[in-house]
Amino acid sequence: MWDAVHRFSSADTTRFLLAGGLCYTIDVGTLVLLHGGLHMPLAGATSLAFVTVLAVNFGLNRAFVFRSGALAGPAFAKYLVLVGLNYCATVATVTGLTALGMSYVAAKTTSTIVNAVVNYGAFRWWVFRSPGARSPGSPGRPAPTRMP
Repeated sequence: MWDAVHRFSSADTTRFLLAGGLCYTIDVGTLVLLHGGLHMPLAGATSLAFVTVLAVNFGLNRAFVFRSGALAGPAFAKYLVLVGLNYCATVATVTGLTALGMSYVAAKTTSTIVNAVVNYGAFRWWVFRSPGARSPGSPGRPAPTRMP
């Protein structure tokens, strides 16, 4: 149990939360500007805000959070699969919760939290996992070699 607690309180997790906070600020700021300020329809504003942070999010998670040695092309292809799933979940959550009476910023926050939990695991063990990583618990970096 302590191993699991340590794994999720690691430096990777701290960096993931910092990068996520920056991306969230860009994402919601763009949404508020487009929908609240420019009166763009909510689904369109949510979509444009979502697309705005894609490159920033990929770059930060690959280089800063998981310090991945995985090739960028295959990692980006996996990332795009996850993006497609996140996009559908984000639009459905934001528009659905807003239709139920929640403010669009609160709905976006809810969607972001749910996606972040799922993404952390997917990024760590699938998207940014280096080909040399040996164990499911290792992030993007290969496991250290040990002398006999």
